Amino acid sequence: MIYNNFVIDRFDRFGDLKLNREVFGRFSKLIKEKTGIFFDLSKMYFLETRLKKRMKEREIKNFLDYLVLLETDYTDREFKELLNEITVQETSFFRINPHFKTFSTYVMPDLISRKRNSDAGFLSFLSAGCSSGQEAYSIAFSVFESKKPIPPHWDFSVVGVDISTKAIESARAGVYQNSEISRLPERIVARFFEKTEKGFKVKDFVRNKTMFRYANLFKEEDLRVSGQFDVIFCRYVLIYLEENAKKKVIDNLFKILNPGGFLFVAPSESYNVSDRFARVIYGDSVLFQKPF
Repeated sequence: MIYNNFVIDRFDRFGDLKLNREVFGRFSKLIKEKTGIFFDLSKMYFLETRLKKRMKEREIKNFLDYLVLLETDYTDREFKELLNEITVQETSFFRINPHFKTFSTYVMPDLISRKRNSDAGFLSFLSAGCSSGQEAYSIAFSVFESKKPIPPHWDFSVVGVDISTKAIESARAGVYQNSEISRLPERIVARFFEKTEKGFKVKDFVRNKTMFRYANLFKEEDLRVSGQFDVIFCRYVLIYLEENAKKKVIDNLFKILNPGGFLFVAPSESYNVSDRFARVIYGDSVLFQKPF
């Protein structure tokens, strides 16, 4: 039997739940087309185990039936559930600490000075690929802790977006365990967290400045609905994308960054940033600025 150019009778006849290269290639292609995330053959076992988990929950017996479900579900509801399983959610508060020092001591004063004579009075920040919220909250903490605080009549917001709906739910809850905050200075914990039965919860005055929503960075329309931003953090996201997808994501971020705004990426991702940005070196950090 042939389905979409794949021989599948060996799956039906033997009930084989081992992902072969042909079908793995089909899943990998689908994921790349929708998100830009690329799985090479070295990730075949990883993807197989994640697929099996979703298939078990959906009571689907073979990979091709699940593939058909993903290809024909135009709501992408099941695809989003799969993304919860296959995306890496590794993060921490103030990850790459020099970036946050640069943000507080260079970026914030620069933005405030440039906007002081305008009618804006508002600063907007984006955590792209926010995972379970630590980066977005770290940005908010940094604004409150900035050596040059925003003027009293100004306001700011931090938007966190991620492709994992589970990560977004966790970020919105804003509750973290002791192991996740143990390396934070006591002053930061005391000012921004409150102890609860479930863990340490980010205080409301910080959470009121943050919002979290689903967004696929590969899709320009997903990002545009969140508005324009003065600073974008997009770190340890590009490393999971294939080359064309990296260019697409950087282009999408460029479009939603205000003129003169800044982009932070991980040091290992700096070479992915296009020359449309100006490279700025401050202390131990390299950041990128959109031309005015």
